Amino acid sequence: MTEFDAHTLPIETRLAAIGADGYVTADEVLFLRRSVFANGVVCERELDAIFALGNRAQDGDPEWPQFFAEAVADFYIREEEPHGYFTADEFDELQARIVGDGCANRIERALLVKLMETALETPPEMSAFTGRELKASILAKERPAVSKEDVMLIRRWLFAAGGAGHVGVTRQEAEILFEINDAVKTGEATPAWGDLFAQGIINHLMAGLGYSAASREDAMARHQFISDQAPDVGGFFARMLSGVADAFRGAENSSESVYARKARERDVAVETAAKITPEETSWLASRIGRNGELDGNERTLLERMRELEDDLPEALKNLITRAA
Repeated sequence: MTEFDAHTLPIETRLAAIGADGYVTADEVLFLRRSVFANGVVCERELDAIFALGNRAQDGDPEWPQFFAEAVADFYIREEEPHGYFTADEFDELQARIVGDGCANRIERALLVKLMETALETPPEMSAFTGRELKASILAKERPAVSKEDVMLIRRWLFAAGGAGHVGVTRQEAEILFEINDAVKTGEATPAWGDLFAQGIINHLMAGLGYSAASREDAMARHQFISDQAPDVGGFFARMLSGVADAFRGAENSSESVYARKARERDVAVETAAKITPEETSWLASRIGRNGELDGNERTLLERMRELEDDLPEALKNLITRAA
């Protein structure tokens, strides 16, 4: 096919010969970049076409899932206003595409994680959906196992900037970690899984989370505010610096300046979040060893928590002692 043909034929025709054997090669990805999606995925018809290709060709050289995730994420995040936000409506549309044939395939799972990493904000329910799809892919194996590829994707999902907890692990995410760990107790798992499992649960216990995604209206308003302020950046910083100076001057006439009070309140909040609460203790005590025994990864988790002994409630200290 000549370059001229590639630009004049319908997109479905241009893609028909690619992935016919269920595999997309690096050379075919290069063709996609240069001749089919040279300007990215720019309309619904092209989005339909690349998803159709992904459904018939889930396997390929490493360049294929990377290109698919980048191209589709770019469409959702950069093609529509407000740029950078993945809205609830867009998530509903994407979820319908993915579950239409049962569950997310390999490249669709990578796309979900890519969107969470790239977007400034995503709907809270997206993290739970992505986690369930990652878990389902592990449980669907003939012998449930966590591979190195699984660990890499789960790690990216847990700490994606646009996820439900932004860099903290939520309760829903922690539950999914336990469910995966329970499923692979009699299977195989790369050693990196035990490390990630412990890291994720401790992150959840030690993080104070409170998050709600911006609505499309809020995101648009925030986008408009930033756009309106762009011509007056110098004035903005001048006002900001003036405010800081006023705060320091005010300290001379006040026993505690507004700046100092805010800093103190922040420090108290951080210290409080770093303490494991009785509710968290009860959750962990009911969740760990649920099958009547502690597996190696759960023991690793408790061993690492020994290092936090000064911050642990008495009930959790007793749990660790009994497990020793």
